[in-house]
This record gives sequence, C-alpha cells and structure tokens, in this order.
Amino acid sequence: MNAPIKPQTLVPFVALSLLVAGGETLAQSIIPASDGTGTIVNLDGNEFVIEGGTLSGDGANLFHSFIELGLDANQIATFLAHPQIQNILGRVTGGNPSIIDGLIQVLGGDSNLYLMNPSGFVFGSNASLNVPGDFFVTTAQGIGFGNGLWFDAWGDNDYQSLVGTPVEFDLSDRSGTIINAGNLAVSEGQNIGLIGGSVINTGSLNAPEGNVSIVAMPESGRLRIVSGDNILGFEIEPPRDEQGNPEAIRAVDIPELITGSGVETGLTVEGNAVRIDNSELLVETGDVVSRNIIADNAILSAANNLTLPESQIATTNHLTLLAGDTVRIRDSENQPFLARAGGDFYIQGDRNIDILALNHLVTPLVSEGNLTLVSDGNISGDAHFSSGGNFSMLNLSGDAGNFVSLYDPIIRANGDIEFGNYTGVALKVEATGSIQGGDIRITGADISGSIPLSDPDYTILTTSQSVILRAGLASVTSTNFPGTTGGTNFNSPGTPLLPSGSIQVGNVYPCFVTLGRV
Repeated sequence: MNAPIKPQTLVPFVALSLLVAGGETLAQSIIPASDGTGTIVNLDGNEFVIEGGTLSGDGANLFHSFIELGLDANQIATFLAHPQIQNILGRVTGGNPSIIDGLIQVLGGDSNLYLMNPSGFVFGSNASLNVPGDFFVTTAQGIGFGNGLWFDAWGDNDYQSLVGTPVEFDLSDRSGTIINAGNLAVSEGQNIGLIGGSVINTGSLNAPEGNVSIVAMPESGRLRIVSGDNILGFEIEPPRDEQGNPEAIRAVDIPELITGSGVETGLTVEGNAVRIDNSELLVETGDVVSRNIIADNAILSAANNLTLPESQIATTNHLTLLAGDTVRIRDSENQPFLARAGGDFYIQGDRNIDILALNHLVTPLVSEGNLTLVSDGNISGDAHFSSGGNFSMLNLSGDAGNFVSLYDPIIRANGDIEFGNYTGVALKVEATGSIQGGDIRITGADISGSIPLSDPDYTILTTSQSVILRAGLASVTSTNFPGTTGGTNFNSPGTPLLPSGSIQVGNVYPCFVTLGRV
C-alpha cells in the first residue's frame, strides 16, 4: 500500500497566464494530481511549498504527481525533503508543457530532483535553481531504476517497489522539447541532465566538478547515462513493450512551445521554422543547441544536428560532442566560440562536421588531452586547434578522415597528428610527435585575417599557397592560446603513429612547402 507523507492543507487553485497552446491562453500553476500520490501544494506569498507525496519502500525516493507545473518570474517552487530522502521525482500529467521562469529549490535534505513532463519544458531567462543534489529534467515517458520497474509519466505506479537510484529514461517518438534560457546551476560535484526529443540551451548550465548531460532522442528508445573511468557516456536500447500502456501524452511542437511560453528563449519563430537569435542557423526536431556550460565532464548528443552558436564550454575533464547528422560550430563578430577540455575532447558528426570560428584572435578548440574529430563526411575546420595530446581527424571506421578549410586552418598538438586528404587554403600543422596526412591541395593564401601578426609564419601563410608542416618540436607554442603566453607542455598519450619527428603525407599540389623535422 502506498504510504503518503502526512498531508497538509491543500491550497486553492491559483491561475497564472503562462501558456498559449493552439492559439488559446491556458492558465497554469502548480496543481497536484488527484491520483493517490498524495502531493500537497501550499501557497505562501509567492512561494509554492510542495510536500506530501509517496515514499518508496526503502524510504529513499519521494514521488510527486502534478496536473500542472509552472512558475512565473519571482515565484518559487520549494520541494520539502528530509535527510533520508535521496531522490525526489515529480511527473506532470496534464498534457501541457511546464513553463518555469522562477526559482526551483529543495529544502530539508540533500535530495536529487527529477522532473518529468512528456509535453515539454521551457525555463525562462529568470529561471534558477537552489538544489543541493543533481537536477534532471526529461520529456521521457518513464524513469527507470535498473530493476525492470519504472516511474511512468501517467497512470498508476507501484511506488513501494520503486527503490534504488534512477538510471534510465524511456523516450518515445512523442517526447517533447526542453528549452533553457535561464542560468541553471547546482552545487559542486553535482550533475545536470536535460534529456528529451529536442534540447535547446540558450542560457547556461553550471555543474562545477560535476557532469552535464544533454541528449536529444526523438525516436523511441531507452537511454541510460553511464560514467566510468571519468568518461561520461550513455547507452541506448530498443523501446520497451508498450502493450497495455496508455496513449502517450502529446508533445508540443517547437514553434508552438516557443510562441506559447510567454518567456524569452533566445529563439525566433518564422512560420514553421525556428531560428537561433543572432544567427541564421535553424533548429529542427532531434537537435541539440547549447551555449554556456561549465562542468567536470560534459556530453552533448543529438540524434540530428548539434549546434553550438557563440558557445562558451569549459570542462575540467572530458568533453564529448555527438550528432547523428552534423556538428555545427559558429562564433560571431561580437562573441567568440570557446570550448576547452581539461581531458580528452571528442567531436563526432556522423555526416559532417562544420566549424567556422575565426572572428576572434583566440584558439577556439582546446584540449589538454587528445583532440579527435570523426565524420564520414567532410570535416570542415575553419578554426585553430590546440591539443595537449594527439590530434586526429578520422572517419567512422577509424581511418583518416577528409579535411577541408576555406579560410584558416592551424593545428598544434603536443603529440602526433593524423588527417586524410586536405583541400583548402594555406595550412599550418605543428606537432611534438609525428605528422601523417593524405593528399594536400592548396587553393590559395590565407586572407581570413584571423592569424595574429605575432605569428612567425604570418607573411608566408597570408601571401602564398603554402603548407607548413613541423614535427618533433620540443613544445608547441600558440600565440593566441586563451589564458597563456607561452608553450603548452603535456605528456603525449597513446602509441605514436610514426617515429617522433616523422612527416608522411601524400601528393602536395601547387604550393610553397615548408617541412620541419627535429
């Protein structure tokens, strides 16, 4: 028998005009569901105090059920806990997205907070957190505990049996969109996860010494976040049997979600298309869009495109960027793109990698470990790269991948460098180890204006069809490396491709070639 926490006085319905769907204004508030879960909501000024609920058999998990879950600016949702509660899990069953433009907090314990609404979430620019544990938001149909039992987004749940730690998310082809335009931060060592059909982060996610997981999966399947050997990843399984399950809650389309939210999202709706503000890039179902992230490890995974416009991403450990279609990276005249990994930096766009970040005299892609770009299409790298370990451009089979650049490619690595055929403007590659490449075809000088005058090869690169390959250097010096003024010195991990100092490439077409070997 489900055991609700002692109920308190139920607050009357308080309407907030936060949501517009299908051209109609819908009132939204924090409204408990009368489904036996026992969730109680009390209103104290501008604060919704959430208590009651039902505990799992071991008393470690507390479950809540809502018809609506939304906050206006300057409003607070307070989830009450006690020290024995490890996880608070809340579902929204009413069929409307959750529009949250205020503060969500947990008081009374160090509980993690999981919120589930298949119809979608929008966190406005005023949204913030005061959560002592992890914070996960999902548009999944269920959250699993690894024992074959699920906290379903609708219908009855056997709360007594839902013991242990949430580890799985059951997404369907109707899973909704998550948009964050707020500043969502958790305490040091805690984690943030945004998991839905599409995920757009135009705000910031801050999990110092913790992990950030952003995953968009618009098709049915199970998702399990895993972490081992300090590497963050995930597993996807086929969908579970839906026989006997109620019909899924309708997910609101991205344009409808944006126009109906009534809050600033950093996105513009143009007919049926959604465009990122101050950009020509469009957002589609299955995309991940993200701007600012601070974490120990971060993984961003999109079933379709992964777009990083003017993004600032920093990890003290590993950074992984994955796209079933294309990884798209852009800066602007007003805002640089910067991504720096304290460990390995891995980028995979199954069909393409499209990087254009040359508006600022700063190295935009930096890894203190290995830096790897993987695609079966072209790897378009109009940027400067700096790796503290090996640098590789590969296809999905692990062979050398094709590299193109229309404007300004410079690669530096404290290790070995490997790439396939190259086509583009003047190329500069420097390594402490070896360099291995395919055919090189130079189409012109580098006239992008992104090479600093202090670069010793400035004249050659900007006035001639040149290739500069230097291997076996004592260290690699980057004159436009963020936060440094000298060389970077790291140990080179892995087995060398060639003896240190070796340079091996294919045919080099009309150009001026400088080969350096120490």
